Amino acid sequence: MLPCLFKKTFGIDCVGCGMQRSLNFILHGEFEKAFYMFPAIYTSILFALSIGLYLVDKKHSHHKLVITLALINVTIMLVSYTYKMRFIF
Repeated sequence: MLPCLFKKTFGIDCVGCGMQRSLNFILHGEFEKAFYMFPAIYTSILFALSIGLYLVDKKHSHHKLVITLALINVTIMLVSYTYKMRFIF
C-alpha cells in the first residue's frame, strides 16, 4: 500500500484514507469490510466508471451523471470523515 503523505505530514487521516485497503477488501470479496473501511468506496467506483464512460462515449452527454456522482461521492466522503474524526478519534 502507498503511504498517505497527508497523514505522514499532519498526523491525522485524510479524507481518502482507507480507500486502498477498501479496494483490497473488495478484490478479496469482503464487501462489508470494504464499506466500513471507506464508506464512499462504491460511489467512488461508480464515479470512476462514469468518468471512463464520459471519456470513451463522445456521442452522448454524460455530464449530468458525472456531476451527480461527484456530488454524492464528496458528500459521503465528508460525512464519513467528519464522523470518524468526531467519534472514533
